[in-house]
This record gives sequence, C-alpha cells and structure tokens, in this order.
Amino acid sequence: MALQRLLATPKERTALILKGYAGTGKTTLVGALVKVLAAERKPVVLLAPTGRAAKVLASYAGRSASTIHRRIYRSNEEEGGGRLQVAVNKDAGALFIVDEASMIGRGTLGDGPFGGGDLMQDLFEHIYSVPGTRVLLIGDPAQLPPVGSDHSPALEPKELQAFGLTAGALELTDVVRQASASGILVNATALREILLEEKPMPRFVQGFPDVIRLDGFDLQDALETAYGQDGDDEVCLICRSNKRAFQYSQQVRSRIHGYEEEVCPGDRLMVVKNSYFWAGKNGKAELIANGEPMVVQRVYGVEEVHGLRFVDLTVSWWNGNEERELDVKVMLDVLSMEAPALPGARLRLLRESLFNSYTSPTKAERMRQLREDPYAQALQVKYAYAVTAHKAQGGQWNTVFVDQGYVTEEMMDREYVRWLYTAITRAGKRLYLLNFHPRFWGEDHAEDQ
Repeated sequence: MALQRLLATPKERTALILKGYAGTGKTTLVGALVKVLAAERKPVVLLAPTGRAAKVLASYAGRSASTIHRRIYRSNEEEGGGRLQVAVNKDAGALFIVDEASMIGRGTLGDGPFGGGDLMQDLFEHIYSVPGTRVLLIGDPAQLPPVGSDHSPALEPKELQAFGLTAGALELTDVVRQASASGILVNATALREILLEEKPMPRFVQGFPDVIRLDGFDLQDALETAYGQDGDDEVCLICRSNKRAFQYSQQVRSRIHGYEEEVCPGDRLMVVKNSYFWAGKNGKAELIANGEPMVVQRVYGVEEVHGLRFVDLTVSWWNGNEERELDVKVMLDVLSMEAPALPGARLRLLRESLFNSYTSPTKAERMRQLREDPYAQALQVKYAYAVTAHKAQGGQWNTVFVDQGYVTEEMMDREYVRWLYTAITRAGKRLYLLNFHPRFWGEDHAEDQ
C-alpha cells in the first residue's frame, strides 16, 4: 500500500499525494491513519492552510491541527520582528499530514512578511530541516486552484520533484459515502463529471431534501431558519464577488442580527491579509493568517487618519490551540471595498504619509516607528457572513447558501464549474442554491437571462 511504503521508506525528502473528490473517503482514511499512528506512538503533525480548515481536520482526526503559517514561520527578532522566517522543525521522524493541499501555491503571498514569499518552498524547507520526516499531501483536484494559478502545484508530483522530493500520487475515485441520502454529494459528483466535457454546462440533480432551490424573495425566511437551526458559526453564504459578499453580509447583519452600526459586538469578521503584528503584542510573534475568522467582543472609537478610517476592537480568535482575546486596530474602509484587501498602492500611500509625519532625525528610527505604528499595521478584515469561494475553501458549514452570481452562457467554462463545485462542497447538511437560472435545473425551454 502506498501509505505503508511512504512510512517505511529509508529515503529522505519523500512525499505522497492523496487526491480524492468529495465522498471518496479521504476524511475517513486520514482519521484511521492518525489513530493507528497514535497507537504505535509515531509522531504526527496535522496542518491545513486556514484556521477553519485546521478545525475541520482536527475534528475528524481527533487531535489538534495547526495552520501551515503558524507552524512554519517565526519572527526574525534581529530585524526588529518586521519579517518572518522559516522556523526550525523540532519533530524529527514525524509524518506531516497537510489537508486541503489544493490551496497551497507558489509565490502567492505577495508583499506579505514571509521568508521568500513561496509557501510551498517554505513548507518543505521547514519539514525536511530534520531527518526522517515524511509528507502526506491531501486535496481535491476539482476544487479551485490557488489565486493566480491555473492548477494546484501541491497535487502534482512533478512540481514536488522540483524541490528535490521523491513524490508519488494516489487517487481515490470511488464514491464511498452514502450517495442515496446526500443530494449535496450527488450534485458534487455530477459537477466533477462534467468537468471532463468540452463545453461544460452544469445541471443540478433535484429531489433531495438537503438541496433546496431558492430565489431572492425567499432568502430572508431561509436565512432565519438556518441561523435558528445552526447558529452563527455554522451558516455561510458563498458568492462570486467581494461586492456581492458585502451586500449579503449587510443583509444578514441588519435583518438577522439587527446590527445598525458598521461594526458591532458579536459581529463575525474574516482576516483578509496576513498579520503578525497584533497577536505578537504579548511578546511572542504569532501569525494571524489570511482567512482566519474573528468575533468582535467590544468596539471602541472610530477615527480618520491620512484619509482612511480606523476602529479599535477587542476580538476573540482561535490561534490553533486556544481561544484568544486581542485588542486590534482595524481598517474600516476595507469592509466595503470591492477589492479583496486594501490595494498595495493605497497601503504604500498610507505608510509614506505616516513615515513623513514622524519627527525623528534618522531614517532608521522612522522605519522602526513605522514597523510599530498601529495604523500602518492595522488589521484588514471583511464580514464573514458571506464570502467568495476562495475565502470559503477549506471550511465546512452545516448550512451553505450558494449564489449563482453574474454568469452568461459564454462564461460557462471549467473555471466556473470548479468554482461551483468548491462552493457546494462546503455544505455539510443543507445546501441552498440561490438565484440560479432555470437552465441549471434542466429547464432549457426557459427564456435566456
């Protein structure tokens, strides 16, 4: 068996890719593997790209899991804590199980504070810095690739070989989860199959109680039912754009929760840009990664500085091991922006303005002030009630609403089908398909949109 060979091989820098679509048993297999290795007292490290994905992995493996970023990066104190570098691995001989590996990209960290800005490279540098380590990379090849890429490099043996790894691949293709009871799974399987077609046109399979067709007129009642059944932490609405996500989030905030201010105690937020600054205020550098969810506990004053609005909040945040409370400064304007985060040019303008406002005589001292300036380092967040599929990837909720978004027949390509597949497989118990054109339901006689 491939897993046995991975664990038994004397070769260094070895890896196995385990690919599988929804319902093929990846979760069950990993859970069983972790239990066997625990019984044999063999070290295992569980990792996932986002906090939500780490929680999902921990729940089915029966032990704690960490985000990749939190595990592999530490602050470079010699540079004043301004950048993070790859940490030393202290788990020689361990098997590293990395879930949702389709999300791991090459050089996707942009202007973030990480080592070389290449998450795959940094991950392997960390894991293989001690002898006897192995890697099991688990992912669904039908899901969306990392932003800016047309494929998932962590699921390709040739890509891993470029890092000097000996890599094999195993693919689970048979659906083993009980399909007859799950319309979510039946529809996910149907979407996966049409990915192979030359001109994919999604068709939903009806007749299942867990898949509900919905139009905008009935959304309010469905949201009230979902939040009543599952609570704030188990409902998510997935859509195509940040603009649409903001509009839906505002609907949930005002009509479900009765929130009137821009940010209120109880609000659910999602971090949209990596930050080590705020969680490190306790003296230990700790990363809050892009995609991490937070809950607002207290709201303090709003102010405007150099053309941007800021608010001071106390938020609660799960850091991979425990629930933490943090006092943070947040950029209010990012909440409603159509861009995924504050554009780089606008951030540079803010930092230049702050830098020029300092009165210190030396450039080095002003750079130090900028690194420690809470406005320059303000946390960037969006509302977490409705998110894009890229932000939802790796997570799972009991009830998920998926909005068709603006799409014409010409836009029906593999990218859209992968988007749709990724979105509907976030649903654990109930899937609402919102505002989809009749053609998605096989009603081809309907007029064009």
